[in-house]
Formats: sequence, C-alpha cells, structure tokens
Amino acid sequence: MATIKDVAKLAGVSTATVSRVINGKGEAAPETIEKILKIVEDLNYRPSSVAKSLSKRESNLIALLIPNLNNPFFSELVQTIEVAANKKGYQIFLCNSEDDREKVEYYLETMKDNYVMGAIINSLHVTEKDLERLEVNGISTMTIDRAQFSHAYSALAVDHIHGGYLATKHLIETGGAKKIAFLSGPEDESSSQDRYQGYLKAISETDAEHIVKLYGLFDVQSGYQASYDYLSEHTDIDGIVCSNDAMAYGVIRACADLGIDVPQDIKIIGYDDTVNTKFSIPRLSSISQFQSKLGDLIINELERVGKKNLKPKKYETEPELVVRETTKKEK
Repeated sequence: MATIKDVAKLAGVSTATVSRVINGKGEAAPETIEKILKIVEDLNYRPSSVAKSLSKRESNLIALLIPNLNNPFFSELVQTIEVAANKKGYQIFLCNSEDDREKVEYYLETMKDNYVMGAIINSLHVTEKDLERLEVNGISTMTIDRAQFSHAYSALAVDHIHGGYLATKHLIETGGAKKIAFLSGPEDESSSQDRYQGYLKAISETDAEHIVKLYGLFDVQSGYQASYDYLSEHTDIDGIVCSNDAMAYGVIRACADLGIDVPQDIKIIGYDDTVNTKFSIPRLSSISQFQSKLGDLIINELERVGKKNLKPKKYETEPELVVRETTKKEK
C-alpha cells in the first residue's frame, strides 16, 4: 500500500507539500500540483484517516459504547445507529464493554486518543465525571436507554415503566391471564426495575394476581432455567411478563420441554421486539422500545451540539406494543 512518502519521493517534493496539495491547500506551482495528483492516482494512494485525525485532532468516528453483543437488542441497536451515522458520512467505532468497568475505562481513553467526533453511551458503568472528561476533550456525548438521564448532556431515555405497563395490561385484558409471573433481569438493573414498576401498576388496576418474581440475566439460557425450575414445580400461573425477548425465548423452550402449551396454557410477552420475535414458535408478542428513526435523532443531536455548539437536549420515547401469537386468547 502506497504511503505519502512514496508520493513525495516520486514527485521530488516534501511530504508537507503532498499533504497540502491533497487537502486542497494549493501553495505549490500548478505543474507540481498536477504531477502530485497524477502520482496519487497512479499509486491509488489514499490518505490515512488515522493520520488525518492525529494532525487535525478530529475524525469522522463516532464511538458507540454498549454493554454486550449477546443480547440481540444491542446488536440491532448498533446496526440502527450505524445506518444513521453512515448516511451523514460517519463511521462507528464500536466499544463492547461486556459490562466491565475496566473495559469502560479503556474505551473512554481510546475515544480521546482517536479524537472521535462524539460518543453514544449505553452503559451503567459510565459516570457523570466520565461524561465531563469526554466533553472537556471536545467529544460530544449522548447517553441512551440504560445510562443515567439526570446529567447536563444530551440523553435519550425510554419510558420503561410505561413499557412494562403496556405488556402486562395486554397480557391481562387481551390475553386473559389472571395469575401472572414477572421474569426480571438482574436485580440492580434499572431498566428491569422500571419494567417491574409498570408491571405492578397494571396488576393493581385489574383483578389479576401477581404470583412470583423470577430472575434471569437477560439471556436465553437464564430465561429457560428460571422458568423451567419454577414451572416444573408449580402450575399456578397462566401468564409471564419477560424483561426482554431473549429470556422470553428461553421461557417458550422451557414450556415446550414441560409439555405446557403457549398460548393455551400460558401467555408470554417479551420486551425489545428484536427481529427473532417474528420467527419463534409461536411468534412472540413484545414491546418495541427503539424504532429505527431514533438512530437519525441520535446522530443529529451529536452534530447539533458538537458542530453547532447548541445546548444539549433531553429526549424521551414511549415504547409500543407489538401483538403476535404468544398472547392470543383462547377462542
């Protein structure tokens, strides 16, 4: 691969002259400019984006910090934001923290080293001080979903209380469930706590009964194990509200293994409306929390604050109910 030194050597000029010509700065004789551009074309030379970032202390990179890629929701979130970023000429610098504070710290430093234009943060392990450090270094930030909302910078929050309420209300009023379980994520996970609050609110407004709160880790395996262990010993529930789709898939499998019919014996609803909800057997009813249009909103907000120096804004979105087969009422 050709370098700027190769171009300079063939043209008989300095690398600084080549750089000025490539970046349209002129400051060379017309014949020199023509010669350099021809060599650039002949060698198929492409300036290093990293080198340009270092020289200009800026780049077209937007950092996206997520907790993991095991949950289908986050992989789909990455894709949604990447599409929106690419439309504006930005590239995504993906940072998978695996919910580990040490990894978070590493990626925060790497963001500064690479002069990213902005940082989209979805992590419980990023503090307000972390955001301040990024902002001081000229990196606009926006927290989304799991991250805190009370700081002074841009943020997008999802009303998970309303989402939990919608899921539960549908399970009771449309699905006809009366004795219900809630399958939570980790106990200290804020979005799962919010969904549970919404669940309890819906229960309090109806004649349905809350039977048990189970716990999983937002993955298929833990959803399977938690529901299998309970359902193999109890037959006292006819509906399960799950904190995410991945655990709901595990519940569907556990029911199949135990000979429990979904939705005749138990109604199940997930949360996230990931792509596989359309292909599970039966197809999973769910709560859609992150529509594709929000990718454009996030990128536009980073540009608005970072390039136009405008005041950060807070955004809140309401989830939507998506009805499929797992909550159908018996005819």
